[in-house]
Amino acid sequence: MTLSLPDSLKAFIDAQVADRGLAADSDYILALVEHEQQKQRVRDMLIEGRDSGPGQPVDAAYFEQMRERIRQHRPK
Repeated sequence: MTLSLPDSLKAFIDAQVADRGLAADSDYILALVEHEQQKQRVRDMLIEGRDSGPGQPVDAAYFEQMRERIRQHRPK
């Protein structure tokens, strides 16, 4: 992939590469893209959670139910 950037953006990227101790401009661009992918995954998970319906209260009774399920499935 080839990118054409104005001098001001090229200077900014060069400074970021130097400040972060990266080997090349492409490492900086790769880091930006990976960061955006991670943000998108988090957004997708938040939307999935929102759309999954009402949640269950997480209180003492909830944790007691979890402990009971573990006790029931524990090998004897």
